[in-house]
Amino acid sequence: MNVELSTGVRLHVRERGPGQGQGAPTYLLIHGWTVSGAIWDPILERWPESAGRVLAPDQRGTGFSDKPHTGYTLDAYVGDVVALIDQLGLSDVVLVGHSMGGTIVQKVALERPAALRSLVLVSPVPASGVPLDEQQIAYFRSLGGTREGAEQVLNMVMARRPEPALFERMVRDVATVSRDAFLGGFDSWRMASFAERLTELKVPTLVLGGSDEQPLTPDFIKAAVVAKIAGARFELLQGSGHYPQYEVPDELLRHLLDAARLGR
Repeated sequence: MNVELSTGVRLHVRERGPGQGQGAPTYLLIHGWTVSGAIWDPILERWPESAGRVLAPDQRGTGFSDKPHTGYTLDAYVGDVVALIDQLGLSDVVLVGHSMGGTIVQKVALERPAALRSLVLVSPVPASGVPLDEQQIAYFRSLGGTREGAEQVLNMVMARRPEPALFERMVRDVATVSRDAFLGGFDSWRMASFAERLTELKVPTLVLGGSDEQPLTPDFIKAAVVAKIAGARFELLQGSGHYPQYEVPDELLRHLLDAARLGR
């Protein structure tokens, strides 16, 4: 479905599940940098109807959503997710964010805590951002807009490269991201700076990290994310790098379904 947001952006949203199961929450899956909501397809393909409704939007500048030339700030991304929650009247939400999406949903949880049942952060970029030197910044910026760059991004952070057809699917997904979103999104996650507000976060939180993740290693995530959120629990995804949706989808799905019980 397509949703025209009050922020002026139209988002394409993938949807599975009836949303009518007794006690079943609504899952809202927010993707990260350089990909679209299609990164969640292996999870949607495995989704049990009894788990309730699941939504996976393409964020602005990606997939089938609008691709304006401006507006790729952290606050703009947060505003889109908040508007989506408000306009669809979502409640009892298990809010899931991956990578940059993890940064986004931490801030959304501060803005709409009453709408959430629980929060799940998958290989999240911390609310304090990730400091990079000028050489690293130039390298990441150089990867946008080419197939070779897409392959480099994926190969750099995946511990398990999927079979060729699935990897090609991921590369094609990266190609849907506009250059404006690639560059603006990069700045939005690396320069995030709201860690001091995490003391306000009261939503039950599960943090997932890949055992073979680079550069967001389990130790880094524990120190920069888990330790900042009161009561947050950490679980290791064995054998996974940065994209557990493709590397360990069954294990990731199990943890997501378990997260529905965090808020109970």
